Amino acid sequence: MQAVTSERPTRAELEHVAAALSHPALACPVRGLEFVLYAREDLRDPQGPAFSLNLNTGPGMRQHAGYDPTTEPRFWFILDVAIAREHAQPLTGAPPSELLPQLPRELLVTAHRDALRWWRAHEGDGALVSACRAWAWLETGRWLSKSDARAWAVDRVERMLSEARAGPAA
Repeated sequence: MQAVTSERPTRAELEHVAAALSHPALACPVRGLEFVLYAREDLRDPQGPAFSLNLNTGPGMRQHAGYDPTTEPRFWFILDVAIAREHAQPLTGAPPSELLPQLPRELLVTAHRDALRWWRAHEGDGALVSACRAWAWLETGRWLSKSDARAWAVDRVERMLSEARAGPAA
């Protein structure tokens, strides 16, 4: 879940929001809640969107409340904002395509590369899914879900293998 404020909140306001949304203060009936709050002005940071609050909470995840975007990998937020711009459903307010910036292609390519490096260092299966999503985005310009990106990549490889078996066109 992402939210955007018109002004940058104070640290005390952010801590209050984190406490109010944190499990078990707000019981989370699923694995967890990933909530990121952006100030409108920080969405256009040249290094990529800079959060005001990055909160992970819930019964199935490690509690984390981050307040400093320079201490967390920026690629997560670059990719999340780009995906949300295309696919998010607003609960209230302006449509994501109006609220969230169109990020530069170079920034997105770098974020995909950084995500792949991170996943390779931490979890191989995540690297494979990340590679499928990056490949699909590079080829189609569309953001796919993890499962759709895996299916797209399998289909693409099957087509390539079929073309290779058929040999060069006469």
